[in-house]
Amino acid sequence: MFRLSLTLPALAVLAACATPQERCIREGASEQTQLQRQITESEGNIARGYAIHRQTVPETVFHSCRRVKDGKVVGYYPCPETYYRTIETPVSIDMDDERRKLRRLKDALPAAQKRAAEAAAQCRVLYPEKSI
Repeated sequence: MFRLSLTLPALAVLAACATPQERCIREGASEQTQLQRQITESEGNIARGYAIHRQTVPETVFHSCRRVKDGKVVGYYPCPETYYRTIETPVSIDMDDERRKLRRLKDALPAAQKRAAEAAAQCRVLYPEKSI
C-alpha cells in the first residue's frame, strides 16, 4: 500500500505529461497490456510449478517525536509511522488448468492486439500531433 501511495502520484504526474494522443493510445491498448501481463504471470507460474500470492500488510513502527515550545524541546511523545510491505507466499496450482488458462490468454491476444491497433489509428485521427 505504501508503494501504491507513492506510485499513484507519480503516475498522475506522468499522465499529465502525456499528450492526449498518447493517453488515448494507452487507454486503447489497456486490454492488450493486461493480457500480456497475465500471460507473463501464467508462464512464470508454469515454469516455477506454483503461483505466488502477494499480500500487502501494514507494519507500524513507533518513534519518539520532540515537542517544541518557543524553540525549545519541552518533551517527547510517541509518534507511530505505518509502513506497508508485500509478503509473497507460494501457492500450489493445477498445472493442467494453468496451461489451459495460458492457451486461452494467448488465443485472445491477437484480437486484443487488433483492437489496440484500431484504437491507436483512431486516436491519431482524433488527436493529431503537431509537428514543430
